Amino acid sequence: MRSHTIGEAYADKMLLLLLMLVSQYETHIFLDHDLAKETYPDLLDRDLTELPVADLLEISKKLIVTDYYLGVNVLFRDKKHYSLLRIESGIDADLYKLSKKSKKLVNKLLKRNGLFLVKY
Repeated sequence: MRSHTIGEAYADKMLLLLLMLVSQYETHIFLDHDLAKETYPDLLDRDLTELPVADLLEISKKLIVTDYYLGVNVLFRDKKHYSLLRIESGIDADLYKLSKKSKKLVNKLLKRNGLFLVKY
């Protein structure tokens, strides 16, 4: 039930965030190396932004909805400031080192989709 309801809805919202980051920033996307080598060996150590957008979204969604612990790492740059979005399987995403501008933009998109930022 989780993968077909909550997981699917969460994945769709994370994919919107992913698309926004790719369209707004210089972005590099990588799969977890050790954990994804059996699932997508041809994509290890490869920047997924080189893929067609439909393939990128399909792979990312599969990894987010799966019951296995897998992650998509999105490194993005706002001028000279690098930030990281880590989207994990299940309902978990972490943002690291956001610039003020990036935080404002990400927070705005998350709120529009019923999500929010929590500081740890």
